[in-house]
Amino acid sequence: MLVFIIPIKNKKISTSWELLSQLFERCLKSICNQTSPNFRVVVVCNEKPDTKFDRPEIHYVIVDFPPPIFQNDDNRSTGYEFGWSDKIEKQNADKARRILKGLEYAEKFQPSHFLVVDGDDCVNKHLVEFVEKNDRVDGWFFKKGYVYQEGKKFLWLNLKTFNHVCGTCLIMRYSLRHLVFPVPDCYNHFSQTFAEADVRDLPFIGATYSIGNGENIFMSANTQTEIKGQVEKKGILVLAKKIFKYRFVFLTKSIANDFGLYSVGA
Repeated sequence: MLVFIIPIKNKKISTSWELLSQLFERCLKSICNQTSPNFRVVVVCNEKPDTKFDRPEIHYVIVDFPPPIFQNDDNRSTGYEFGWSDKIEKQNADKARRILKGLEYAEKFQPSHFLVVDGDDCVNKHLVEFVEKNDRVDGWFFKKGYVYQEGKKFLWLNLKTFNHVCGTCLIMRYSLRHLVFPVPDCYNHFSQTFAEADVRDLPFIGATYSIGNGENIFMSANTQTEIKGQVEKKGILVLAKKIFKYRFVFLTKSIANDFGLYSVGA
C-alpha cells in the first residue's frame, strides 16, 4: 500500500484560505484518481481546508502546532516581511513536524511506501499501481516532472532536477522513513542517493508542480530571487543552463486526465 502524506500549513499564514482550499481539493481529487484502490491519504492540518470532496481513503490528523514565527532585525515577531532564509527554514521545520505526525498515523495502515505531497500539486494516476508492481524497490525520485503556472494552457517539463524544486518528488519505503529525516525538523527529499536504500529514478512523470498560485512561497519568490542573484553574479549563462533543463509542453486532455489537472484561482 502507498500512503500519501499531505502537510497543510496553518491558516494564519495562508495568503488566501479559500484559494488554498481549492488547490487542496484538486490535489485530493488527483490522488483519488489512482488506477489502483490500494492507497490511503493522510492530511495533517490545524484546521481542515474548506472542501466537500471526501472519500473513505482520506484521513485527517488535526494538530495544534503554532504558525511559524519570523523575526526582523529588531527581534520583533512578524509574518512574511523579512529574510527569506529565515522564512524557508522555519516553514520547512513546521512542514517536517507535520510529515512526521502523518507518518506516525499512517503506521496503522501498514504501508509499504509513502509519498509526501504538497497540497497544491497533482500526481500521476498510475503511481499506486506502479508501486504495487515494483514493491521490492525501496523508492523512487521524481527526476522529471511538470511545472504548471495556474491558468496557462501549457506546462514546462523539468527534465533533470524536478526533485530539487518540488516537494512532491520522492516515494520511499515506509520502514526507511528515518532516512529522509537527518534531524527531526528537516525533511530531506533532495539527496539523490541513500546509502542504505535502493532508490531509483521514476521511469515516468510522477507529479505536476503548481506555481504562481500565491500559496507556494518557495517558487513564487525565493527561487526567483536566487536565480536573479546567480545571474547578476555569474552572468546570463547561469540562466541559460536553467532554461535548458525545461521543455515546453502543451496541456493536453491526456495530461490533464493523468494528473487530474485543471486551473484554480486564475
